[in-house]
Amino acid sequence: MAQPKIVRSDEVQPQNIRGLGKEAGQIKKIIVTEKLFFNVDEVSPGFSPHHWHTHTKYQAEGYEVEYPGDFEEIYFILSGRGVIQWKTESGGIREREVGPGDTIHMPPGTVEHQLLNNGSEKIRLAVVGVPPPRRRPL
Repeated sequence: MAQPKIVRSDEVQPQNIRGLGKEAGQIKKIIVTEKLFFNVDEVSPGFSPHHWHTHTKYQAEGYEVEYPGDFEEIYFILSGRGVIQWKTESGGIREREVGPGDTIHMPPGTVEHQLLNNGSEKIRLAVVGVPPPRRRPL
């Protein structure tokens, strides 16, 4: 039988939000397995942890990321406030305010979306994705 694994968040090396400097915020990849990932993100005012996107495929910083067709993602807001924004079929943008204790679920096939910190303090959120996307160097 497998033993529990304890990961201390303060021992995890943070990474900058993709394509941005440290001022935008940072992501801590706490657990990444073949079946899921669990991150804790801190996002500065005016930024998003993942700018407008769908869960399909993209290229960035020398690698390609491809999401499985059944990929799902959950955001749980720990602190701070912002808006979850998504695009409608007609091209419009809808949004809802979110804050501490709110959970956002992106089921498979979710439309283009982003979480935007439009507040005055950092948003801290827990992020779970299953199954994790595949990264390949270009």
